[in-house]
Amino acid sequence: MKGQKKKLPTSAELEILEVLWELKKATVREVHDAISARKKCVYTSTLKTMQKMTTKKLIGRIAGSPGHVFYPLAKEEEVRNHTVKELINKFFNGSYSSLALHALGNSSNDENMEELIKVVNQLKNNKK
Repeated sequence: MKGQKKKLPTSAELEILEVLWELKKATVREVHDAISARKKCVYTSTLKTMQKMTTKKLIGRIAGSPGHVFYPLAKEEEVRNHTVKELINKFFNGSYSSLALHALGNSSNDENMEELIKVVNQLKNNKK
């Protein structure tokens, strides 16, 4: 995804990517079964989405028998980083601190605050 203007994966594409990131490679049936365990979905929809994802270069395909095996081309960290940047740009005018403050303001857990303070301190120490 680096250096190119790519669209974010759709929700359905992201579900498929998550399965492939976990399994490393899988057939359409294996991906469909993994998603079906969490929610109702149709095999042909999974197949069509994966075909589109191949065209978009989000996943790759190895032809063979008994079926095609798919593997992720999009790297999890790159997708996550791109998605977070899009979220920050769309909703927080590019401000990471606004996102952090918003998240903490909606959290009722002091553990989150402590974890964030620890991360900020680590970042400060790494920049020294």
